[in-house]
Amino acid sequence: MVRVKICGLQSERDIEISVAAGADAVGFIFAESPRRVSVRTARRLSRRVPPFVTCVGVFAHNSAASIVSAIEHCRLDVLQFSAGEPAGFCGSFGKPTIVVTHAGARSLPPTPSDLATARAIATMVDATNGERHGGSGTPVPLDLAARMRMTSSLPFVLAGGLRPDNVAQAIACVRPWAVDVCSGVEREGCKDPILVHDFMRAARGDNGEQ
Repeated sequence: MVRVKICGLQSERDIEISVAAGADAVGFIFAESPRRVSVRTARRLSRRVPPFVTCVGVFAHNSAASIVSAIEHCRLDVLQFSAGEPAGFCGSFGKPTIVVTHAGARSLPPTPSDLATARAIATMVDATNGERHGGSGTPVPLDLAARMRMTSSLPFVLAGGLRPDNVAQAIACVRPWAVDVCSGVEREGCKDPILVHDFMRAARGDNGEQ
């Protein structure tokens, strides 16, 4: 069964909606983003996440000191690096990581050696609109994502423009280990319980089985 990460949580209500819907992981964004949360907020919210739901800290161009502060004060089980950070930097914090490659980016995908150095447990493909490293609602071409999934040496996560009405098709085409959604389950910038529920149902449907 495909796992689901709901990213960009900013409130206790977001936590309640995501957990009630059955999310496997939730993401707290510390990078520049409309959904950015402070360490203080993430500390409070992460304590409300049940123990068997993974808490992911999302970073892009953050300083080492700010990442260390987030790790020290918040419950972060996994770190996600979304701006092409060097492998040694990603792996220097003693936490498992998700390494993101952006579709269409000129940088080469990480090598197995880089992934080992980064302490990576999964790779992700996401879209970028040139300003945001994810969360833009821009889809990743499914044929490209499928090729990247086939060459990934680690569990593969699909992100970028996923919504309740397209996630089942995306899963059927790409066959990822997990999917990541942010803006696709929001109304007016807030997580919507109906959209989250519909997304989970679509992702966990017959087309979502590996």
